[in-house]
Amino acid sequence: MAVTRLGDRTPEEFETVDHPGVSVLARPSATPWVRYVLESGLTLHEAAGNDRASLIIDGRKPVFLIPAKLPTGHPGEGKGRWAVRRRFARGGRLLPILLGDRYLAIGTPRPLHEAAISEEAQRRGIPTPVVVAAAVYSAGIFYRGDLVTEFVSNATDLMEALFDTRRKGLGGAVERLDSLRASGGLIRTLARAGLQHGDLHAGNILLQWEGVSPNAFILDLGLSRFLPEGTQADPGPMFRRLRRSLRKWEGRTGLRLSHKEWAALDEAAGA
Repeated sequence: MAVTRLGDRTPEEFETVDHPGVSVLARPSATPWVRYVLESGLTLHEAAGNDRASLIIDGRKPVFLIPAKLPTGHPGEGKGRWAVRRRFARGGRLLPILLGDRYLAIGTPRPLHEAAISEEAQRRGIPTPVVVAAAVYSAGIFYRGDLVTEFVSNATDLMEALFDTRRKGLGGAVERLDSLRASGGLIRTLARAGLQHGDLHAGNILLQWEGVSPNAFILDLGLSRFLPEGTQADPGPMFRRLRRSLRKWEGRTGLRLSHKEWAALDEAAGA
């Protein structure tokens, strides 16, 4: 089956900002900040870390939260935050030791691909945080990358919702069921829109609580691909990846999903 590769072209909503050794896709509203940072000799992640108003989200991929750096007079000035992800840290055991956060400069760099795939996801009605800027830093035959997205407030990922031993989930059995139903429904949405997510696990589903039930967002689209528009993807591989992820976290934390919770996920995902 043919696959639509989107990272080979610049989405219309972005501008290209070039600096010696650096190439950035940025929304016009973020371009002044991006230029200022690069001219200061910093990466976007370094600038976010130096921001006195920044907050830190810990994890395998540390993220800085900074006030949105919008131009004076912009309608959104003084509102919202941006999440600045460090340079695409690798998973696994061996590659992080050998390459750290470097990637071979072959094909479309992951930050640029993720910006393009995210933009197409938005167009196809898939809930995912809006990409503000994607940066690639040349390093010989390698590159490093940063990604800046709009921050989704009042949210937690599915892993934390179910397996945070301090919280025992989001306050009770009903919230746990709602989290799993929303996650299963998200898989259906991805499949219907033709998205094949290459790394669907409990940490890549974000749940925003603004009502009785959560809204689910998909994260980390760097390994994702779209099928031609109008073609549905097979939800099976994504569903099985998520189930394996949940089983892994059961083993790590000793917190088990009940039969009723597994059934809620299966039903919502159409499994």
